Amino acid sequence: MAQNRLWVVGSVAAMIVIALLAWFIGIQPQLSSIASINAERQTVDAQNAAQQAVLDQLERDKKDEKQLRAEYDLASRSVPAGTGVPRYIDQLNALAAQTGVTLTRITVSDAAAFEVAAPAESAPIEDENTADASGDASSDGSAETAADVSGSAQPVGLGPLTPANFAYLGIGIEIEGEYANVLAFVHGLQTGERLMLVNAVEASSVQAETQVNEDGVEIPVEAGPQKYSASISGLIYSLVDAGAVGSTATDTGAQEAAGEN
Repeated sequence: MAQNRLWVVGSVAAMIVIALLAWFIGIQPQLSSIASINAERQTVDAQNAAQQAVLDQLERDKKDEKQLRAEYDLASRSVPAGTGVPRYIDQLNALAAQTGVTLTRITVSDAAAFEVAAPAESAPIEDENTADASGDASSDGSAETAADVSGSAQPVGLGPLTPANFAYLGIGIEIEGEYANVLAFVHGLQTGERLMLVNAVEASSVQAETQVNEDGVEIPVEAGPQKYSASISGLIYSLVDAGAVGSTATDTGAQEAAGEN
């Protein structure tokens, strides 16, 4: 009887060992493999769905190709892939002729890399106890901390535009003409083909030329509407690396600005 019991116990133990070995060596790895395959399949399905969404969008865009092309061409002329200074001066001459003003001077600065300022950090809201505790700190320490915070701020990128591929050029324009014509010229700058940000406009009346008559009295040489001179400053933009392009600095006098050179 004792020997039979030993055989039974041994058989049960052997079966348990075999079952455990089968689980850890055969079944468990297969289950892990199946789980890994399912995870990979879900990842591939998600990638396929994303790619299909892109393809669907391209199919929809294909139907609007002409409109999209027109929008692209308009944007390309507004912010060209190059400084485009000579073409812009030609546009200014055409606008001056259209609005009836006289261009007396055009200045253009060198291209400078465009950088977006970091957003201001909002001050944390403090309760009365925190405010009392912070009030004990010296003003020097507070100023030093503020300087550290402002100095550590980093510019935020503007989507795909970076200082390495987006630049601005300062523009100065001086004109003369009737007041309504000056306003029309400024409006044309803001709504023209090339994007321009007008920063400042200063206008003053032009003193009419006079001559002395036989009686020794100064009289206007020519009678006509009051004319004004205006100085306009602003910025134009280009898709260029400011450090890689040549100098664009220009100071065009009256005859050149009027296209008479």
